[in-house]
Amino acid sequence: MLALPASSMRSAVLVQLSEIGVTSGYGLVVFFLIGLFGGAHCIGMCGPLVTTYAERMETDDRWSGALTLYEVRQHTLFNLGRTMSYALIGAVFGTAGALLYGTIGLAGILGPVQGIVGICIGVAILGMGFTRLAGYQQGAVEGVIAGTGIGSVFARTYTVISTRIDRWVNGVGIVGLGALHGLLPCMLLYPAFLYAFAQGSPVYGLLSLGALGLGTIPSVFLYGTVIQSVSARQRQVVHYGIGVLFIGLGYVLLAMGLMRFGVMLPLPDIPYYQPIAESEAVA
Repeated sequence: MLALPASSMRSAVLVQLSEIGVTSGYGLVVFFLIGLFGGAHCIGMCGPLVTTYAERMETDDRWSGALTLYEVRQHTLFNLGRTMSYALIGAVFGTAGALLYGTIGLAGILGPVQGIVGICIGVAILGMGFTRLAGYQQGAVEGVIAGTGIGSVFARTYTVISTRIDRWVNGVGIVGLGALHGLLPCMLLYPAFLYAFAQGSPVYGLLSLGALGLGTIPSVFLYGTVIQSVSARQRQVVHYGIGVLFIGLGYVLLAMGLMRFGVMLPLPDIPYYQPIAESEAVA
């Protein structure tokens, strides 16, 4: 098995850490906005489970029908579990991309591979964005993916959730219920995971998906505590906003990928993370 030289690994880590200041700026705002807009999507996909959790939470009869501090705590823990799960999976995808780029770099073909990855994933995210603008039907793609060979993973996740609700929902175990949601099919997360992979940075994957998760908390928290309905029309409207943001992310990846083949497209002068531009710095 090929291994990166220690000096290259240290350089890569230093570059990644140096990017934290950048990713905590504009890039994280974009992912937070995706999560904020995507809150209605989360309600549509996970709302039934959130409602089940709310119904199973034990409350004193004296406070029946009223929101208690206990319920606020439980819903907060649930949403923190979701966010941590998204962030960790984002770090996994970023690590996978980093390993790919590191291995390919030893073969001397890092530039073309990064270009191909950027173009392919950029086009895929652009397609997801335009699909939402064209009238995305919530759950349609998730249903197709769940019916593929990896559908059994989702089925097992649902089984784990359903068999542990009563045991976990009334204690700190609800963090685990939230974390399991990172393994459920979600078209809000897939483009973000792909973007983290294309960037090839565990740090960026962790921070960006964490920001996305934080963005979804207000909607999901309010749904679980005081709001129990969001109209299909309202969900469709926010899909347009998500579509615009995905198109922006996809375009950035596509332009950066084409750059590796000498094709220059206009890019906004913003401090987003650019592993393609930084690759020579870690060689």
